[in-house]
Amino acid sequence: MSETDLEMELKAWRLLLEDDVYRLDFPQDYHDTLIKRADDLVLGELITLQDWQLLKDAADQAYELTLEMLARNQRDCLNAAALRLPGVGRTAGD
Repeated sequence: MSETDLEMELKAWRLLLEDDVYRLDFPQDYHDTLIKRADDLVLGELITLQDWQLLKDAADQAYELTLEMLARNQRDCLNAAALRLPGVGRTAGD
C-alpha cells in the first residue's frame, strides 16, 4: 500500500517538527522552514486553510518553547504529541 502525497508531505513536515538538533541549533531557521513548508502545502492545495493554521500554530508553539528552553540552558526534546496537528484523510477540497 502506497502513501498518498498528503500523507507523505504531512509525515515529512512532522519529521521536521521533531528534529530536535535542527530546532535547538537553528531555532529561527527551523521555524521559518516549518512555516514555508506549511505555506507550500496550502498553496499546492494539499491542505485546507484550517490545517495550515494548525501547522502554523504548532510551529509557533515549538519555536516559543525552544526559545524558553534555550533561555534556561535546557536542550530537551520537543513533545510533538502535545501539539495539535491536522489528520490525514482531508484535502483542501473537503
